[in-house]
Amino acid sequence: MHATTTDLMIDARDIHKSFGNIEVLKGVDIQVARSEVVAIIGSSGSGKSTLLRCLNYLEKIDTGSIAIGNDFLVRNNNHHRAQYVSEAQIKSICARMGMVFQQFNLFPHMTVLQNVIEAPITVKKMKRDQIVPLAEELLKKVGLLNKQDAYPSQLSGGQKQRVAIARALAMQPQIMLFDEPTSALDPELTGEVLKTMQQLAEDKMTMVVVTHEMGFAREVANKVLFMDKGVIVESGEARSFFTSPQHVRTQAFLSSMLN
Repeated sequence: MHATTTDLMIDARDIHKSFGNIEVLKGVDIQVARSEVVAIIGSSGSGKSTLLRCLNYLEKIDTGSIAIGNDFLVRNNNHHRAQYVSEAQIKSICARMGMVFQQFNLFPHMTVLQNVIEAPITVKKMKRDQIVPLAEELLKKVGLLNKQDAYPSQLSGGQKQRVAIARALAMQPQIMLFDEPTSALDPELTGEVLKTMQQLAEDKMTMVVVTHEMGFAREVANKVLFMDKGVIVESGEARSFFTSPQHVRTQAFLSSMLN
C-alpha cells in the first residue's frame, strides 16, 4: 500500500548534510506514514542520528526537502540550497515532534512530575491543573505513577528514560523520534523501555527509532532502513528485511549483530 500524501507524516527527500568537508548524509530519502514505526539501523558513524536530528531542526540540512504532514520545513531554493521556513513556522512544525535521546536530560532539581509538566506549562502556556491529570496519565502509562514525587537521582536509568518518554508525550506530539533510547542503559533495564515503546506503537503513535536493538526492529517496526556511510543501502518491511536481506552490506551487518 502506498501512502497518499495526506497520510505521510514525514516526507524527506534527497537530504544532504556535511560537517565541514565531511559529507555525513549523501542524498537520503525517508517517508513515514501515519501510525507507522520505522526503525533505522546501521553501524556507528553511518549517519543515523544526524538524519534524525535533521528531521526536527536540531541540525540544518545543506540541500533537500523535509515536509512534516503537509507543511514544508525546508526545501531547495533556486540556487539549490536548502531554505527553511520562518522561525515561527519552524517552531510550530517542530512542536508536532517529540524526541527522546540517549541521555535522559531530566532536570535534577525537579521531581518526576515537575519534569513532565515543565514544557507544557512554559512552552504551551498550559495551566498546571490542566496538565497534571495528563502527566499522571502518562506516568501511569510508562509504569511510574508511584514515582511522581521522586527526584531523578532516585531512579534507575530505565526509569529515567521512561520519564523522558512521558515528558516528550506531555507535549502531545503527532510523531515521536527516538535516538538510540536504550544505548546508555544496562541490558536488564533495556526491556522496560522497549516495552513502553512497544505500547506506543500499539497505540498507533508514528515513530522513527534509531536503534541497535534488532529484536525491537524486527518485532515492533513496520519498516526497517539500513544506513551505511551516509546512504540508505536497503529498506523494507521488517520481517522480510531480517529473513532475506538483499544487499551484501546489509547481510554483513545483520550477521555481525545477530551472531
